[in-house]
Amino acid sequence: MGCTLRFALAHKIATYLVVGFAFLAMATGGGVDGPVALAGAVGLTASWWWEPPRVRYERWTWLWTTVSLFALVYAVLTSIVTGDILGVGGQFLIALAVAKAFNRRAARDWQQLYLLAFLMLVAGSVLNPDLTYGLCFLGFVISITWALTLFHLRREMEDNLLVKHAADRASERVEVRRILDSKRIVGARFFAGTGALSFCVFLGSAVLFLALPRVGFGFFLKTRGGLTFTGFSDGVRLGGHGVIKNDDTIVMRVEIDPKRGGRDAPEIHWRGAAFDHYEGGRWTRTREAPRTLEERDTPRSGSERHTIAWMGEPWTTPDELEDNLVRQDVWLEPFDTDVLFGASMPHVFELASVVRPRAPKFPRNDELRVDHPATIHYAVWSRLDAPSPDVLRTAHGNMPRGYDKYLQLPDEITPRTYELAARITAGQPTQYDKAVAIVRWLDANLSYTLVLEEPGRREPIDFFLFDRKEGHCEYFASAFAILARAAHIPTRQVNGFLGGEWNEYQSYVAVRAGDAHSWDEVYFPGAGWVTFDPTPADRRDYLGRGGDGFRARMARLVDTLRFQWTKWVIEYDLVSQISLFKDLGGGIRRAAGSLRDLIVDHWGFAGAIAAGIAAAVTLRRRKRAAAMAPTRATARPRSRSPIGKLYDQTARRLGKAGVATEAAVTPRELAERAAKRVTGAAAELRELVELYYAAEWGRRADPEAERRAAALAAAIRHAIEALPR
Repeated sequence: MGCTLRFALAHKIATYLVVGFAFLAMATGGGVDGPVALAGAVGLTASWWWEPPRVRYERWTWLWTTVSLFALVYAVLTSIVTGDILGVGGQFLIALAVAKAFNRRAARDWQQLYLLAFLMLVAGSVLNPDLTYGLCFLGFVISITWALTLFHLRREMEDNLLVKHAADRASERVEVRRILDSKRIVGARFFAGTGALSFCVFLGSAVLFLALPRVGFGFFLKTRGGLTFTGFSDGVRLGGHGVIKNDDTIVMRVEIDPKRGGRDAPEIHWRGAAFDHYEGGRWTRTREAPRTLEERDTPRSGSERHTIAWMGEPWTTPDELEDNLVRQDVWLEPFDTDVLFGASMPHVFELASVVRPRAPKFPRNDELRVDHPATIHYAVWSRLDAPSPDVLRTAHGNMPRGYDKYLQLPDEITPRTYELAARITAGQPTQYDKAVAIVRWLDANLSYTLVLEEPGRREPIDFFLFDRKEGHCEYFASAFAILARAAHIPTRQVNGFLGGEWNEYQSYVAVRAGDAHSWDEVYFPGAGWVTFDPTPADRRDYLGRGGDGFRARMARLVDTLRFQWTKWVIEYDLVSQISLFKDLGGGIRRAAGSLRDLIVDHWGFAGAIAAGIAAAVTLRRRKRAAAMAPTRATARPRSRSPIGKLYDQTARRLGKAGVATEAAVTPRELAERAAKRVTGAAAELRELVELYYAAEWGRRADPEAERRAAALAAAIRHAIEALPR
């Protein structure tokens, strides 16, 4: 606790911490343009050294006024053109904060900095949904306590330590700079104590946040931007050139049974968009595809839910699905698609009522699409295990009405493509064997690559099968679908994600942008749609399930914290609140039951523990009382030094002589007042006061100083007695 700072420096550091935490809370979430954030950081850093005596503020006032006016005009025009009022407003706040940091002359300037910092913190609550906001918010709460306390002390010093001059009615500051440069006002104990108090306030606020009813972040926020990355595409267009890059940006987190999602578990296909029509090297969705969805309201105990089920799936309530299907809880980030994802073959989606779609946008091809400008949480039940080969080989029956759409082929498919399909499937007895034969032929004759090449005017599938013979997953999936349809096998192409990194800290799969993948689904009468993935197995899950090294584990730990922030802060709603309270209530009941059983089964042992605790408490109280008793008996008031007594006598004499000596007047102020009345002893009065300060507050016992003080007091007494009555 021996660390000390000059008071002015301590106040400055606390203020810059406040502004810095608020700036980071707003700028680190991606809602503020990178160049603007960088310029703001540079400006705030440079303003630290912009102060007297290096510069004179008056010379530069015009510049900062011009900058502020330009920033205002730019913000108004930009917000009108782009409509991004919040993002542009955040940039304007940064400009104002930088301008004010370069002009912190008086108390009102410090106050305006605190106000701008608070506004940046509020803007950051929307612009920054990441965990960094929570960390910056905690730093802001602690540093604002330091800054406001020190600011109040500074303002009192600057406003009250004045000497009034009656002659010219002017005022000048006395001892302010000396106090601001003092290292005896604040120290490490001040920062530690107030910081601990602020942290307790923060924890109390967190408890209050969890207790208050709410409707969720996404209910209010309708305009948050989504992620844009290389990976998943809500459409398929073959051709082009370049290199597909793998991106580890997390797009969704899925809580699932560890047996299904562990690091060594089989890979999971996270199904998203499905396509029924191929033409011109593109896969699209058409209105002619059969309708596949129906909606049902299924309110669950203690929450409001809305269930959308695949048509024809036999089920009663979501709770009864647990026996046959695998449940996933999905937290999907907003990005450039509105499709919802589920493992393998999803059958039931359950959404909170606040994000219930009034009408699914495209209730065909077993897709579900919901606008979600914020992170959306939903539950989905899926069939992860495909029917056995024996079941698929014996599948028979007519296709449902409209399913001939999944046999469509355009006129540009080349004759040699049809011939290849016939040659591959020749001699295969069943539809399943034909599909497997196509997969094996693609794996044996074609290679995987992420480097794209323009097919020119050639049909992309023909170019891939016979000329280039290299491609990525979309080429493999498209080639399988075309060959299967040519063999009269109903097939559709699917886009989604494959695999993901398993997080052992909370048992969830973090699906990344680089996990984007394409595959196919084949329809078997009586068995439904079954996943077929023709991409070579050793090239499917390029990013893998995550490593076991220290850096990989630390990265997953950090992501766990971010996930908790999303669950319990960003997307914390009434359903989550009820679930939390149920878990807490269940934990309390279990703990109470265990304690009761312990007391009943081991009543003697429990009684001995209780008696021991009671004896320890009683002994501690007696020791404390015994330790405090001598202190009360021997406590004495602080003794007055001899010089202090001489000063008291002099002050009383001055009061009788007509000099105002109210309690708020400091000794130095009293000496200045008395110098105007007792002019013959002005120098003696000032010297006596300085000796008084040294003796009383410096705690120095100096016999020579005491003799000098006695002589000064006598001289002052004689001067007072010589005053006219």
